[in-house]
Amino acid sequence: MTKVRGDIYRAQRAYFERAYETGEHGWPTDGVSPMVARFLRTFRGRDRRVLDIGCGEGRHTRAFAGAGALAVGVDLEPKALARARVSVDRGSVRGLGFVQADVFALPFAPKTFDVVLDYGCLHHVRRRDTGRYLEQVVPLLKPEGSFLLSCFSTKFKHHAGERRTRDWLVHRGHYDRFFRRADFDAMFGYEFDILEVTEDRDGLYVFHNVLMRKRKGGKGHRAASGRTIGPATR
Repeated sequence: MTKVRGDIYRAQRAYFERAYETGEHGWPTDGVSPMVARFLRTFRGRDRRVLDIGCGEGRHTRAFAGAGALAVGVDLEPKALARARVSVDRGSVRGLGFVQADVFALPFAPKTFDVVLDYGCLHHVRRRDTGRYLEQVVPLLKPEGSFLLSCFSTKFKHHAGERRTRDWLVHRGHYDRFFRRADFDAMFGYEFDILEVTEDRDGLYVFHNVLMRKRKGGKGHRAASGRTIGPATR
């Protein structure tokens, strides 16, 4: 385990560049996660806009486009997007696009999307940057829109003997943060109704999956400092 330095995001980007260059990274590239599968069963995609943050090879982006939505996948790593586009070229999915973008500078207007997914981005954002993440992501979702989120649980382990004394570490050049159920209430409860939280386990890998709905006229969200961010303080 190493200390977090100012260039952690640069090191993290190098890690993901290598991972997508080889394709030997260990996370799924096809199919959808169980919560996403359940959501899609009742999802009416026509004329709905969906944003998939940290889309990787685009498995969830493709699934929503296949359900009739206008789906956009964003990722900072060009090699991930190249793989996503190749997978699309092999099929016939319409209403699908991929954009290179930083989660701290997303190039979309407020209230653009009916659904936002984050299956693998937030848990690589430093705790102190949580407010920056929320300020970028939350406004993009329309009132009463759905937010599907997946994050590492505090039960997650990279290897059987792993011991941690805090809820984050730097592992092989990337920052990992681990979440408790109460963390989602603290981060999102001011703006969202939390409808469902499940836990998925794949061996030592344990994830929280959260389904939320954005309220009409939310009260603002809480930054990493603990203060509430509303129209007057953003």
